[in-house]
Amino acid sequence: MRAPWFAALAATLALPAASASYGVDVPDSALRHCKTGTTAATIAGKHVCLRAGQRCTKRRDAQYHRYRFHCHSGRLTRFPPPAQPGTPPTLPEPPAPAGQLVDVGGYRLHLECVGTAAPTVVIETGSPATRLNYRKVQYALASENRVCTYDRPGTTAPVPSASDPRPASVSPTSETFARELRTLLANAGVPGPYVLAGTSFGGFLISTFAARYPADVVGAVYIDAYGPGSVDSWRTELLRGFEPYDVGADLDRLRALDFGSRPVVVVSTTLPGEIPDFRRRASNLVVAQASYGHLVFVEVPGLAYEAIRVATAAIRAGGPLPPCAQTRLPRIGARCVP
Repeated sequence: MRAPWFAALAATLALPAASASYGVDVPDSALRHCKTGTTAATIAGKHVCLRAGQRCTKRRDAQYHRYRFHCHSGRLTRFPPPAQPGTPPTLPEPPAPAGQLVDVGGYRLHLECVGTAAPTVVIETGSPATRLNYRKVQYALASENRVCTYDRPGTTAPVPSASDPRPASVSPTSETFARELRTLLANAGVPGPYVLAGTSFGGFLISTFAARYPADVVGAVYIDAYGPGSVDSWRTELLRGFEPYDVGADLDRLRALDFGSRPVVVVSTTLPGEIPDFRRRASNLVVAQASYGHLVFVEVPGLAYEAIRVATAAIRAGGPLPPCAQTRLPRIGARCVP
């Protein structure tokens, strides 16, 4: 059996931490007189021990609030526990792949668009990914927006590209990538302007498109994506990477890219070092971090889904992005970065 002095000492040691957590100063003498399970408090100048169900004075309800109690009915009730961060929504599986092959100048790219409402969202995959693992987000967004995914020539994961190979006479430059996408959307009759959403290497591609065709872009979403400022350090790596990509002709455009007041949403999971670059380029910005891996569209597609919705909702409303704390991002496990 625990000795009385030990129980008293345990209560004394435990209770100050509980009261301190509320940021309230309570004399040590009051703490020592409160039993385990009660909260030491000072109400109307008196040192008391509070517990749920205890009689209280309703006119002093505000004083009880300091100790996370209510006195609405003459009996104390505790504040509800603080809300815990949730998790991203689970998205339903999309139907079987569909779409069409569209000529972009002597060869065809495979495009799949669903939904009808503006603004149109265009998703750029990472490298060397095809659109297959991005369709879950695409179809989840389709009730609110037109959403398009496509296969770049030569992509391989998790299945080979459904597009034609790029002809040997067409160099894989940044200009080629941007031109292919713009021609694809135009020839398929997909109206703009567009919200571009890119992840990983796809960040470079949406930045290049926005730099070359600024009038075609109404907003951008970067999901653990490389920012335009990283292209210098990545230039050699990209040339040796999964997809040949020569960015030389667009280096100056990317260095100078400025989104101005267009909405830009950034969610970082493994690339927080990219955040300062985005801050320099956008005045209408929401930034959040989340503790997940790099393959967000595959591992937590619900996070990508909610990030894109932040941008499209603001564009439909015709106003600026809301503060990050007012979006759903912190409610699904992301942390707002001021």
